[in-house]
Amino acid sequence: MLATVLLLAGLAAGPAHVEPPDAMAEDPRLQRADSLFRAGAPDRALELALEVAEGRENQGRAAYEPLWRAASFALGAGVVEEAEEGSTERYRQALALAREARALDPEGIDARYWEVAALGRLALEAGTRQAAEYGEAIQQGATWILDREPDHDGAHHALGKLYMEVMQVSGISRFVGRTLTGNAALREASWERAELHLERAGELAPEMALYRLDLARLHAHRGRTDLARALVEELLSDPVRQPPDRVFRDEARELLRSLT
Repeated sequence: MLATVLLLAGLAAGPAHVEPPDAMAEDPRLQRADSLFRAGAPDRALELALEVAEGRENQGRAAYEPLWRAASFALGAGVVEEAEEGSTERYRQALALAREARALDPEGIDARYWEVAALGRLALEAGTRQAAEYGEAIQQGATWILDREPDHDGAHHALGKLYMEVMQVSGISRFVGRTLTGNAALREASWERAELHLERAGELAPEMALYRLDLARLHAHRGRTDLARALVEELLSDPVRQPPDRVFRDEARELLRSLT
């Protein structure tokens, strides 16, 4: 029972929307990488970003941007590979790249976010103790981001998803986990907080399929079938904007079938 609580406490978001920074204009390979990712070639996008990072490895912070972008591409590729092959190795690569970028700029929000997102995905295969550590790191990382950028859609989604997963387990399990671990995510989780953060993420980036999917899941779990169905049908009517969207659309169809 406790293991289930701790594992769920480690869940967080998948890929978030990040606007391409102005610095991308400095190297056309990063622009090309972004286009390739959106066209459905995350592996090639990752290769290009790593090429740029390797070329800047002796230039200090100049490698920061290509590294965090490589982390984002690796995470996106991981969502697809996990759905198709069950592999989660890309998430480890994403985490390593995000942390490498963060070492170059400890105050960089993009690197911190992709670290949080990678930790969330890795928590799914973690053991009890590691999942508890991941949950704490996700909560701390997302809060750190929102303290500096209150309108960061990905950080709002990470917290909302985390709190929602915690609330889906029994009250007794949450009490046991909170008592034995002191985990902040377990202490602070509530349906109200989960909904607030998920709704805010959707308001800030309405084009993100995952945000609407998770909000629909929350409504479904709370018995708000009509709201959940409306969100899913809206999601399914939208175009696929990036590779993970295909995975999220499949999950949305499964949710829709469960609502009928």
